[in-house]
Amino acid sequence: MSAPILDIRGLTTAFKTRNGPIKAVDGISLTVERGKTLGIVGESGSGKSMLSLSIMGLVPPPGRIATGEIVFQGSDVLKYSPAEIRDMRGNRISMIFQEPMTSLNPVHTVGFQIIEAIRAHRKGSERELRKEAIEALRRVQIPSPERRFDEFPHQLSGGMRQRVMIAMALVCEPDLLIADEPTTALDVTIQAQILDLLRELQAETGMAIILITHDLGVVAQVADDVAVMYAGKIVERAPVGAIFDDPQHPYTIGLIGSMPRMEDDVERLVAISGVVPPPFRLPVGCRFNPRCPFADDECRASQPALVEISSSHAVACWNAPLEEHA
Repeated sequence: MSAPILDIRGLTTAFKTRNGPIKAVDGISLTVERGKTLGIVGESGSGKSMLSLSIMGLVPPPGRIATGEIVFQGSDVLKYSPAEIRDMRGNRISMIFQEPMTSLNPVHTVGFQIIEAIRAHRKGSERELRKEAIEALRRVQIPSPERRFDEFPHQLSGGMRQRVMIAMALVCEPDLLIADEPTTALDVTIQAQILDLLRELQAETGMAIILITHDLGVVAQVADDVAVMYAGKIVERAPVGAIFDDPQHPYTIGLIGSMPRMEDDVERLVAISGVVPPPFRLPVGCRFNPRCPFADDECRASQPALVEISSSHAVACWNAPLEEHA
């Protein structure tokens, strides 16, 4: 088997405060295989987006990566010089953010912004760059790309703006694409189109994808493997089939239970009580224990480690595997 394209080992991202460091990402380890899609799922506040910013070298101050390694294509990104980070970002690793209007510059045309993304990594004549940018728009199935090239972000629909963001992210043909909630602000029909587009482009280019979302329905459609995050930690990691067929962490079970199903005749969805604790007020023991219906004294006393329960399935729960406690 070939080495994974991305291997994160013991990554901790902390923010310095008057009361000491606060860990937004706490000791995370995971891998992303070449040409595969890893879904990272969890509620808002779980640390998903901070993990993606850590990979990209975009942690906002006063945050910093305190410990760990981010091994991309065999070398540790954390040892890169600022120039190497700039060359990697947008070229070898690209990112799509969840709200295009906060990422696209409203005073420049979309064509100009795509050209700037290309120009950051390689040279070319204005004519060559324009041709490449228009082809990037065509590639993400934007109709009349020659006309859209000269339009401003506010002239495009939400779905079109997201396609422009994908075009910008893929124009330099990255080996890894990080998509942070790429369909959150879109209606269901456009969501499906964007997810289909990502699948098609992945099949065409062979890139790996990290898909960050709170929506397990999206994960079920496109992911090969899933990592479930809660309060800065991964609590379960498995192939997508195992996550849905044999979930082992109570949080994962709760997320799946809260999904609407067309065949169910129910008036109210099952909800997980409580909220994700803030990183400056984490409970003792398992971080999910205040919300967990199965929590016992051991859960409230000490934090479980992420343990392999099979060759491809790991879970951080004192009561796993569940079959032993049935």
